[in-house]
Amino acid sequence: MKRFLVPTDGSEPATRGVRYAVALAQKYKASLLGIHVVDVKLLEGPFLRDISASLGTAPYVNYQGNIAMLLEERGKAALDSFVGICREAGVPCEAEQVTGMVVRSIVDRSLGADLIVMGRGGEHSEWLDGVVGSTTAAVVRRAKRPVLVTGTDTLRHRLFLVAYDGSSHARTALEKAAGIGVEWQVPCHVLVVGDESARSLLEEAEGLLRGVSLHVDYVLKPGDPSETIVDYARQSDADLLIMGAYGHTKVRELVVGSTTAYALNHAPCPLLLSR
Repeated sequence: MKRFLVPTDGSEPATRGVRYAVALAQKYKASLLGIHVVDVKLLEGPFLRDISASLGTAPYVNYQGNIAMLLEERGKAALDSFVGICREAGVPCEAEQVTGMVVRSIVDRSLGADLIVMGRGGEHSEWLDGVVGSTTAAVVRRAKRPVLVTGTDTLRHRLFLVAYDGSSHARTALEKAAGIGVEWQVPCHVLVVGDESARSLLEEAEGLLRGVSLHVDYVLKPGDPSETIVDYARQSDADLLIMGAYGHTKVRELVVGSTTAYALNHAPCPLLLSR
């Protein structure tokens, strides 16, 4: 992992994501690409007509130019902050501002990166009461690269937790966790949620990690997968939760799965979603 993509809008949650990405880049001796997307939807006719109507003025009286200028200035400020944080930490970086569809622009730009690092929240977080916004959820759904979502700017690596359900995405997550765990010499817990009939999944995970030089505890817990994974992450004081972006659902490319969505919104630690 040598290059990370870091979307930022300059908000406090996004800045926490930047700082976490910087710490991770120091660990990997990686470089960062910071991106700010000027949302093309905010420059389109219907949006500007709504503004004009609410202000009681004629539409398009230089609104488009003024709004574009304000959005670009905000993006420049966000990227200047990103570059400043990187330089202070001695992490090589590039900064790029583009105009387009936000999610599509992030996903397209991530094809040249090994990982996407996003803050948990953005400029509207205070109105969402801690719920991950549509941009993050859509990036997770569409990205072809792993996505790390964090609500903290501090990189800790004392214990990793892997949620395993036997799906192809979960196997990829298990492989990723093993690689990181060995590289960083961090113990891992592998969690399977289910009754005794799910014990075979623990045995399957153990078989996949057999021969890996890593301390692993295998844990079987009953309950609802979404709540149990998050609760165990909190109880074990995990520093990173690693799981597949989706499970077995047949509509996984259309919507974020319920377990993934719950973890995105409630995980007490950074969440790495593997593809």
